Amino acid sequence: MTGLASLIHSAPFFIAQSEGYYEEEGLTLEHIQFPGGLDTVRGIESGIGFGTSSTIPVFIAAEKGMDVRIFGNVYTAASVDFIALPGSPITSIEDVRGKKIAVSTPGSNSSYFADRTLRAAGIIPGKDVELISVGSASDSWTAVSQNVVDVAWTASPLSEKIASESGAKVIWRSRDYVTDWSDTCLVATGSFIDENTDALKGWGRALKKAMDLITNDLEKAAEVYGKAIGYKPEVALEALKNSQNFYSLDFTDAQLAAVVAAGKEQGQITKEPDMDAIVMRNFLS
Repeated sequence: MTGLASLIHSAPFFIAQSEGYYEEEGLTLEHIQFPGGLDTVRGIESGIGFGTSSTIPVFIAAEKGMDVRIFGNVYTAASVDFIALPGSPITSIEDVRGKKIAVSTPGSNSSYFADRTLRAAGIIPGKDVELISVGSASDSWTAVSQNVVDVAWTASPLSEKIASESGAKVIWRSRDYVTDWSDTCLVATGSFIDENTDALKGWGRALKKAMDLITNDLEKAAEVYGKAIGYKPEVALEALKNSQNFYSLDFTDAQLAAVVAAGKEQGQITKEPDMDAIVMRNFLS
């Protein structure tokens, strides 16, 4: 899994495990964290067989000839947020002209969404605002706290945790500007799918139960999720509340097209992918 404890997309997996939804499907699963999407896909392709990854890296891997398939969506919102100190004069994206914004590294999600959202607001990076590569979301917040930059990149649930502990304010979220997206998805090799179809469908059912709990009983879902990642219940509740509408196993054409377009724009995807060969749209239906 990509970003197991650090990203909000993992909530259904923790809930499914904690609430016994895996067991109800006859599954005994262990969550293993990988440092990034491509690392996750490589792990899946090299022997683990299945998992969840950022969506763009699956298309990158498929273009490189890896035997990987997408068989379910997970989190359908762009996950990068931008946050400032509580006393900052910055209260909206329009206020960042002439300022410095922390991102992770060139080519990262934070860099991509900073550039994309700023341009959508009519602000040109390198001209109207400076993007500074500082590393992780935690490093980014440290840079803001030390007045090295004016705005930090972060992501839920860390966004809500920082806000709760420091009074910091989320200035804008990438999803405010990117309305069609598949941030993370369910992935397996073709051979693993052929040999474990029933188990993967059971995994999908377990995750659907967890997503339904987030939809129908947010407080209970937040309690389970917060306990799993070591967050205060109220912080987990705020994080899940902000993401409640962005969990789904289903894809739209617009979401997939947006992901591929982003990969092409960044030079990560160089040709049009064979969607029918990579995406199994009806596998979990």
